[in-house]
Amino acid sequence: MIESQENLSLDDSNDRRIGAFRNREVSFQYRARAYEFSLSLELFSSAGIDTGSRLLLKFFSDFLDRRGRLAAGQHLAGRHFADLPAVDRPIYSVLDSGCGVGVLGICAAGALSDLPGAVSVHVRAQDRDELARAFTEHNARRNGLSAENLRAYAEPLLAGTPPGSASAGGDGWDFILANIPAKAGKPVLKDFIRRSAALLNKDGLVFLVAVHTLAEFFRSCIAAAGAPLIAEETGSGHTVFAYRPTKPAADPTPVSIVFDETFPRAYPFYIRNQSRYEMEGISYRMDTVHGAPDFDSPSGAIQAAVKLAAKLDLVSKLRGTEAAALHIHDSGQGHFALWLAHCLGGGNFRWVLSGRNALALANARSALMQAKAAISGAPAIIPAADIFSDRARIAAAAGGGFELTGFFPEKAADAAWEGLTHLAAPGGFIIASMASAEAERFDRKKPPRWRRLGDIKRKGFRALAYQAR
Repeated sequence: MIESQENLSLDDSNDRRIGAFRNREVSFQYRARAYEFSLSLELFSSAGIDTGSRLLLKFFSDFLDRRGRLAAGQHLAGRHFADLPAVDRPIYSVLDSGCGVGVLGICAAGALSDLPGAVSVHVRAQDRDELARAFTEHNARRNGLSAENLRAYAEPLLAGTPPGSASAGGDGWDFILANIPAKAGKPVLKDFIRRSAALLNKDGLVFLVAVHTLAEFFRSCIAAAGAPLIAEETGSGHTVFAYRPTKPAADPTPVSIVFDETFPRAYPFYIRNQSRYEMEGISYRMDTVHGAPDFDSPSGAIQAAVKLAAKLDLVSKLRGTEAAALHIHDSGQGHFALWLAHCLGGGNFRWVLSGRNALALANARSALMQAKAAISGAPAIIPAADIFSDRARIAAAAGGGFELTGFFPEKAADAAWEGLTHLAAPGGFIIASMASAEAERFDRKKPPRWRRLGDIKRKGFRALAYQAR
């Protein structure tokens, strides 16, 4: 089931996403297997395997050992998993929900594949961050897991269904593993408990680790969901819970999240704030998903870009373009796109939204569709770690080049200009906005094909506008 590492190519020169964002390599030993993980400063736990994940994996290992002894006829007493049946399967389905760089799902796959009688393990790893998805797949391949064993997705928590799921006439998940950050917010965490328990098969288990400050909250949510809590363990800063499937009466029709244009309106627990905003004389309403003013309000980079777009009267230039394709990359929850749509008013514009945060992309698309202005069909959303690596998918979504790309990276990769040039239509525009120091470096790398139209600095941010010659 697990390929030898000698058969895998670990040459990262062909994967610029990993090469550009990786900050260190760490070794990790788990149940007699040696693992190697690439970490990133952009993702959770960039210095090493975090203590919460270590505690969860230890707890999971104890469960596997105890179940193995029960299967061998050893009837053991103890507070951990005392009443569990000894169930062995030839194929295991695992959901690593909020995967980060993939530590939980990859280690669980190795541990389960070593069980007596195991034939295969199928892991679905999911994270809202496209960069996390890329790192998880990279780490899976370098540790010998094929695409059949582990696939990673940029999507909300609990999206997707397991192989042979209930929707196909089979079971739910055998195991759901999660190390969810507290910043996800209590409405999201409460919903996670309810739906995760309902998405298990009859013998399945959820293993969830949480910081101590949320331990009592999770206990109450597990009880409210009607999910039997079978064991828990406390470490120095975290608590791990293991709970069983929801009793049938608690949620007779469990469903996973559908990641389409109805999201997030169909899942209101993700909406943390509802406010009206105003930029350059345009007022608009937006639902936001972070619940913190610095994240929900238009960023300094967005505000600088809006000022520059207004100064250059970019809207008039776009209105004169028939059926223009507009592309916004990493603009957060969609403030720039929504402002631009209101400025444009009517028109037959095609929109493509790309960026790392799949949840923010879904929210931006929903906001655009509700605005019903300057939109031709549902905007396409493309989870993309950077604009160069995913340029082909972004271009395919529009069926050609873009008359405008709004570019708002935290860090512009060295190959960003190559990606932007690939995506531009003849005479197309770019508005790029980022921290001033990063913008200076970005502007110095401008290819001769592009001429600079304008430049605005605002509170540590700098917006630049360009047009293809």
